[in-house]
Amino acid sequence: MEEITVLESEIAAPSISTQAEVRYRMEVTFRCAITPFVARQNANVYLLMNVGNMFSAGDPLLFLGEPPHWKVPVFCAFPEFNHREKIGELAVDMDSGAILLEQSFPSSPEEMERHAEVAYHSLDTSSTGA
Repeated sequence: MEEITVLESEIAAPSISTQAEVRYRMEVTFRCAITPFVARQNANVYLLMNVGNMFSAGDPLLFLGEPPHWKVPVFCAFPEFNHREKIGELAVDMDSGAILLEQSFPSSPEEMERHAEVAYHSLDTSSTGA
């Protein structure tokens, strides 16, 4: 069995004093049926089928929440500006490979399009100097 060290997780802050020394150790065990490669493929298929061909997925990160899932960055390409902008993240289930919209940000294709429009207008405004 392959071991993966995860450097990113979200942990609620404990109550501590200003001079306290904190040592936190955590061990989590679970099986992962969907690899990062497959999670990225699933995200790309979802984006192509639901949002458009200017959107693409980046390298997934493992999120140790409830439920554990892959967080796949979503980028939108703006060829006229020679730029690619991160506009959110898709959550991909580690067992089935399904897209978890309730865990994603933005949480719908329409919201992803709106985030891309905002990014486009920001780039357009900065390039024209207005």
